[in-house]
Amino acid sequence: MFGYLAAGRAARDFLLAARTEGGYQLPEWPVAQSGRRPAKPARAVARLRLMERLLIGFLDPVEDAVFLTAGLRRLGIPAALRMGRELAPAVAPGGLYAWVRCGDEVVSTSLPVAEEYVEIPLAER
Repeated sequence: MFGYLAAGRAARDFLLAARTEGGYQLPEWPVAQSGRRPAKPARAVARLRLMERLLIGFLDPVEDAVFLTAGLRRLGIPAALRMGRELAPAVAPGGLYAWVRCGDEVVSTSLPVAEEYVEIPLAER
């Protein structure tokens, strides 16, 4: 569990560093280093969410996805932040949503994001 505490602290620090007065400026993502056997992403997400609640509280979906992406990568799990716009309504205002992918698996939500959102390409840093 100590690895999760360290990952949670690193994710909290990453999120706090990303916040600016006008929005977000994401620093370089932590490198998902191998060397230790990575946890299963779903189990890691559950434990990181516990760390999230203890260290920073409840977050909105965007900040939650940023926190989880940084925490998973700190644990050695290659994770990617994704954002999308709702398919309906076709005209404004359509909502935005953020989620985390590990490979082809969406690990941060049970929403059917592939069916309900058009993914917005994000620049990888």
